Amino acid sequence: MDASKLRNSCICGNTVPYLQCCGIFAEPLVESSTSENNTQILYAFRHAQHELSMALFPLRAIYQAYWEKLNKDVFPHEILMEDADYGRVIIENFFWDYFVQYSDARPILRTAREIEGKELRLAHDWMLWSYAPLWFYRVVERNNKTAKLINIGSQKMHTVQHSGRIPAPGCGVLTRILPFRGREYHGHSMLIFEPGSTATTMDSLFRAGCRELKIKPSVTIRPDVHCDEWRAHGAEFLALWRNEHYDSQVGRPVRGSGSAPILNLTIRNREKMVSVLATKNLDINLIGTGVWELKYRCMKLARLENRGGNMLVTLTDAAFLAYVKNWIMDHLGESATVSETARKDLPGDNVESQEIWIHTALDVLNSQTPIQASNHDWGRKRLQVILKQMVQQGIDVTGLRRQLGL
Repeated sequence: MDASKLRNSCICGNTVPYLQCCGIFAEPLVESSTSENNTQILYAFRHAQHELSMALFPLRAIYQAYWEKLNKDVFPHEILMEDADYGRVIIENFFWDYFVQYSDARPILRTAREIEGKELRLAHDWMLWSYAPLWFYRVVERNNKTAKLINIGSQKMHTVQHSGRIPAPGCGVLTRILPFRGREYHGHSMLIFEPGSTATTMDSLFRAGCRELKIKPSVTIRPDVHCDEWRAHGAEFLALWRNEHYDSQVGRPVRGSGSAPILNLTIRNREKMVSVLATKNLDINLIGTGVWELKYRCMKLARLENRGGNMLVTLTDAAFLAYVKNWIMDHLGESATVSETARKDLPGDNVESQEIWIHTALDVLNSQTPIQASNHDWGRKRLQVILKQMVQQGIDVTGLRRQLGL
């Protein structure tokens, strides 16, 4: 994901376009005697969320500068920013959990004070929201309108209004519970743990997060009491969820992971392979003629390219090797044989060496391959400089530009 997609995403942080996300609730609902009271209040709550997001939207310019720095962070957040849940929490944490760099007031609290004279009731709601932490809950009961969530730490029960996003009973969730007009609702951010996550697993994760924050599990933190803990809790709990959903499944991607090996698939049954790759319920998408992309949720794991009689598989990160190999054996094992391809570290001036070069990790690209670097703004800028130097040396880079999308 690049910064342009972040700029064009919804105001709440979801990468879905605004008109498909919060834009639906832009206008206040005209009360009708025919509509249910629950529906009216739920719409009013989402409209209030929309108004808050609109008030905070100018601060996204600051956030985007912060996000640019995340490209160089140990964990590559930009790989996950296309995940609607992850993207929302990252942006919400910026507004909820962190102070704006040039002010000692949190953005939501300051925004509430700015509208206090215009709409006192809404300002009061926003002030209460600013004290809501991203916290661990377990779903106890659920129907089509409400759900009962128990706070894993304090064991307090909350009856939360929802619009269908609350998972089935027994699941664990990370969310903010926001009071509104005498009821409680879950916020934009809703990180759901898999149904297989038992109560014991959720409790151990929550206690691990509390140990990192150095607080008691029975304490619900407040920004005006636990200042340092408050700044860290959102990112800490998000890391726990990310570990359960991504890292434990596909491996943890890291900066400077070195050269990711290239897998070479010797095709035995092309027709069967093409039919499997065309299956809609697989996490693989056709992105070009003879080119596929393997993903887990939103994380791009590998790129599959048809190369003559073989298929070339380029990993996004070496940590994904075991997962990608297992996926290939499970889905393509009957139609292809897997082998690893050795490669050279130096770029060449012919077609064959250029094919090797685009899959070679380079120090100037922060130990990423040109294919990996072409997925984000910083990498594309560096690639443009490298290609310009190659042109000055008399190397034809037309094919490289086409393959790298430049």
